[in-house]
Amino acid sequence: MNLLTIAIILSIVIALVFTFLNGMNDAANSISTIIATKVMTPIQAIIWASFWEFTAFIIIRLVLNQQFAVGNTMANFADQNVITPYLVLSALIGAAIWVAVCTRNGMPISTSHALIGGIIGAAWFVNGSSVLHMKPILLTLAFIVLSPLIGLFLGFFLECLFLKIFKNSPRKKVDKLFKVLQHFSTAAFCVGHGSNDAPKTMGIIAVLMASVFTTPGVSQEMQSFIGNFYDSSLGFHIPDILAVTCYVIMSLGILIGGKNVIKTMGGGLAKITPIRGFSAEFAGATTLIATSFMGIPVSTTHTITGGVIGVGLTDGMKSVKWVTAKRIVLSWVLTIPVPLVISGLLNLLFNLLH
Repeated sequence: MNLLTIAIILSIVIALVFTFLNGMNDAANSISTIIATKVMTPIQAIIWASFWEFTAFIIIRLVLNQQFAVGNTMANFADQNVITPYLVLSALIGAAIWVAVCTRNGMPISTSHALIGGIIGAAWFVNGSSVLHMKPILLTLAFIVLSPLIGLFLGFFLECLFLKIFKNSPRKKVDKLFKVLQHFSTAAFCVGHGSNDAPKTMGIIAVLMASVFTTPGVSQEMQSFIGNFYDSSLGFHIPDILAVTCYVIMSLGILIGGKNVIKTMGGGLAKITPIRGFSAEFAGATTLIATSFMGIPVSTTHTITGGVIGVGLTDGMKSVKWVTAKRIVLSWVLTIPVPLVISGLLNLLFNLLH
C-alpha cells in the first residue's frame, strides 16, 4: 500500500469523523434553546433534531431535486488541479484538531470555518496565493460578520414584535403557545443546519474523490474502488450515496451530543424563555435556509449566537452575559487562522516526505 493510498483512506475516515464532530458541536446550536425552555428533555430534543437534520436531504434532493450548493462552494476555494489527497488530508486534520479542542472545552465554534481555514492553508502554503479563489473566500469571510448580525437583528425584531402583540396576554398563556411553536422553530433550524452544514464535508469528500482520477501515482485499484461511488465522467458532483452517509453520521453525532456546548448556548449568553427561544431559532432558521440556497457556507454557531444575543437585548445591554460572548467571539477569531496554519504546515510536510 503506497503513501497516496494511505492518504486517501485516512482522508475519507477523518472526513467522516469530522462530520461526526460537526454533529456533536452543532447539536447545541440546534437544540440548546428548546432544552433551556424545558419544552423538551435533552434526549427528546436530540432525537427531534436528528430526525429533522436528515429531513434536509429529503427536501433538497427528493422534493426540490437540487444539488448541494454549499458543497459545490466548499470544493471551489482553490484550483481543482492543486487538490490532492495530501491537501485534503492536511485540511481535515487541521480542522478536526481545532474542532475537537473547542468541543472538549465547551466552545461552540464554527466547524465549517475550521474546515475552510484548513483548505486555504493547505493550498496556500504549498502552491501560493494565486491558486486561491478569492470570490467565495471573501464572501464566506463577509458572512462571518453578517450571519450573526442578521441573526441578532432578526431575533431582536421578532422578540419586540411578539412582546408588543402579546403585551396584554397572560404570561402563562403566551408561554404555553410558544412552547408549542418552539417545536416548529427547532425543526426549521435543524433543516437549515442540515442544508448548510452536512454539504460542507460532502463537498470536501467529493473533491477528494475527483482528485483520485487526476493525481499521478494513484493506484488503479483505488481508482476502481472510488469509481464504484463516483462517476468521474460527470464532472464534479456529490453522489447521493455520499450525501446519505454524511447525513447519517452527522445525525449520530447529534444523538451523542456535546453536553458542554449545550450548557454554554442554553443559558450562558442570556436568559431564554419560550418566546425568546422561538424568536432566536426562527431568526437562525431563516438565515441558514436562505444562505444554503445561495451556496454560502455560513456558521450555524454564529447565526444562533446572534439570535440569542438579539432576544436578550430586548431587556437591555446588561441582560446579555458579555463575558461568555467574548469567549465565544475569541474562538471565532481563531477558527480560521489556527487550522490554516496547522493544515498548511502539514501539507508542506507531506509534500517534503512525498
